[in-house]
Amino acid sequence: MNIQRGSFQHSKGYVLEYEVTEPETVTSPYLHVLFHGFSRIEKHVPPVFARKQWTASDGAVCLSFSDPIHQFAQDSCCGWFLLGEDEFAPRMYALRADILRRHGLSGTVWHGLSSGGYAALKHCMRAGGDDLAFVVAPHNDPLVLPQWKREAEPYAHVPGMAVPETMTDIIRDWTAPGSGRCLHALISENDSYFAVKHLQPIMRMLRGHESARAVMLRDGRGHGFIKDTDYDSQLRSAIGRWEAYRERRSTVVLSTPHDVRNGSLGGERNV
Repeated sequence: MNIQRGSFQHSKGYVLEYEVTEPETVTSPYLHVLFHGFSRIEKHVPPVFARKQWTASDGAVCLSFSDPIHQFAQDSCCGWFLLGEDEFAPRMYALRADILRRHGLSGTVWHGLSSGGYAALKHCMRAGGDDLAFVVAPHNDPLVLPQWKREAEPYAHVPGMAVPETMTDIIRDWTAPGSGRCLHALISENDSYFAVKHLQPIMRMLRGHESARAVMLRDGRGHGFIKDTDYDSQLRSAIGRWEAYRERRSTVVLSTPHDVRNGSLGGERNV
């Protein structure tokens, strides 16, 4: 396993650290991008990277990011990857594109738990690919969370801190014609607050679209990391659905006449 660490420097002095793991033999056709969630500084030394939790990760190229807030403020444990987003996001997407190209990979799976799920879903949308967002208890609106006032509000006016947008606004064009992106969201059995206040608004906005699925696990757990076996089985299921959906979208595009795709029916039509 080849492990490389690097960082991006922001003009305001912030640092976004990342880690790339490349197996000797790559068996997964996808890049897996991971964002961590809540992290207690007294238990973790920055950079903090998400734990890889699925069996096939040994054969996958993985890219992990560490929230810049951890290097900037030692008393903040949850930052939603907002600090320095204006300069970091384009570099993240360029790094992703370079890894995809170097390894000949055909797509990206964006992973994230809780606030990391918020970041994963947002960047899945904004990176512009027909990708998969595989998220656990993602936030919809960070501002309504109790930890926002404690963890983020003191730094909300720091130069380069991005605005905490509502996820339902971010993914408003999720189902745009021609898109092949998919969402697979998980929620634990006893995580009712995040199910009702965060995941439910996201799923309602997507109106039952076939590209999005939410699963409640019968695991007896609350908000936090899910069982490794559940992570593995749900990820395999999510990738299978995503592959099938992308194939259907590709078939529709290829079978649609060129003049129809460009907005003109051409020839005669019945009214």
